[in-house]
Amino acid sequence: MMIIVRLYPKTDLNKIWNYVENKIAEEATDLVTPLYATQTEGMMDVGVIFEVKDPDNIAPFLTESVANVDEVHHTKTISLMKPVFFPIPKNKPETIQRFVIRIYTHPKYYKKIYDYLVGYSYPYNIFPIYISYSLGDEDIIMNVAADSWETVNNFVREKIRTLDGVDSSTFYPVVRAKRFTSLKDLIEHQKKYLADQARKTPESEIDLEFDWVEDFEYYAMLTGALPGDL
Repeated sequence: MMIIVRLYPKTDLNKIWNYVENKIAEEATDLVTPLYATQTEGMMDVGVIFEVKDPDNIAPFLTESVANVDEVHHTKTISLMKPVFFPIPKNKPETIQRFVIRIYTHPKYYKKIYDYLVGYSYPYNIFPIYISYSLGDEDIIMNVAADSWETVNNFVREKIRTLDGVDSSTFYPVVRAKRFTSLKDLIEHQKKYLADQARKTPESEIDLEFDWVEDFEYYAMLTGALPGDL
């Protein structure tokens, strides 16, 4: 299963990022695989995504490793339930950036909203990377790529907030990302969670390197991701 661990700083988010960037890869075991980490503008945390054999496997990281990082003020651990990943199409805008969308709703609307987002026909300039129940800080979480902040804002305003049962929805640009496993291994991990319709996409139409190139910050600046925040 997949888990997000969000690390919150006492005062300096950059210190948390430096710890994550340089130390998280050392947490890999037979039971726990750090996949990648992201920092989003406005959320004031660093989120680390793990693949674990069992939820309890993450306990040593939280109670031993993180406990020794003085800058970490507190943490939140969110289990991703029914995550579905989507392949990144080669046919996409030249300048795109990743965003996190967080959706809050009542339990009786969970499945309806989740199914709607998984089955939605996304336009050329915005496409999902993954969608999942999270039921932690938010009820449903999405990772999307889009050509602009305005595109995501319009999508959230017109296609999400208007849905029956959505209490509120917010979105945040991803400004830093770091992969901890090889690109090949990450793709293999994500294949386990591919959306049904995504399995029919020919590999020739998929961009296997988008967003997980080694030098993410350089790539992000090339693709329009808020250089002042990198």
